Amino acid sequence: VVSYWMMLDTPFFAVAATVISMGKSIDISIRGGKNRVLGTVIGAAIGAAFAMALPGNAGLCGIGVILTLYLCHMLKLNGAAPLACLIFTIVVLYRGTDPWFYAGQRCLEVLIGVAIALLVNIIVMPPNYVARIKRTYTDLRSLVEESIDFASTGDPIDVLAVNNAIRTLSIAVEHYIGETKFFRGNDEEVFQISCKISTYRQILHELISIDELEERPVPKESPLYPVFSYHLERLTDLYDTCKET
Repeated sequence: VVSYWMMLDTPFFAVAATVISMGKSIDISIRGGKNRVLGTVIGAAIGAAFAMALPGNAGLCGIGVILTLYLCHMLKLNGAAPLACLIFTIVVLYRGTDPWFYAGQRCLEVLIGVAIALLVNIIVMPPNYVARIKRTYTDLRSLVEESIDFASTGDPIDVLAVNNAIRTLSIAVEHYIGETKFFRGNDEEVFQISCKISTYRQILHELISIDELEERPVPKESPLYPVFSYHLERLTDLYDTCKET
């Protein structure tokens, strides 16, 4: 609709930029969108320059792709290289009389797509970071409670699942912290949860220590029982600490 209103040739690049610029957080969308716009400008400029020199030349096309990739990498435009190379190829193969005008249109379409992605992230589908963190934390607590029961009964402990849950929670908190304060929620709730992540990593260490015991469940007469008892007691103490705070 926006492309039609602005009388652009095709909405393809605007739609493509919108889709690939949608991120898990507003901050990620902004950084990714900025990188893709800059990458598009680089690809379009190189494509227009090469099209003016030798339009449709296969050798220049290969050199241009390499040059575009190099500049995106050198400028640390993460995620921008694929779209930049696509724009370069489209522009360098353009058969019209004014490749610079054509390149400018493609850049404008990408800019429109990035802007729409940001509007969708902010207005239509704003991420609820606090709810996501609380949900992830609840899942982690349930998984740890189950793992503690398995540790005492001798059932297999899914330490990989616990590790993944801790990592997921850490990433969610990092996304929250990296976001603009205006788009965040209750800092106090997230702060309390983030303070417990280190304790849950210690819990994971104790679960791994118990899971690696050769004999499980460990009978009281076993030489390994003092080791098992120590790790189990420490495990429950650490989890009780998390529940109290």
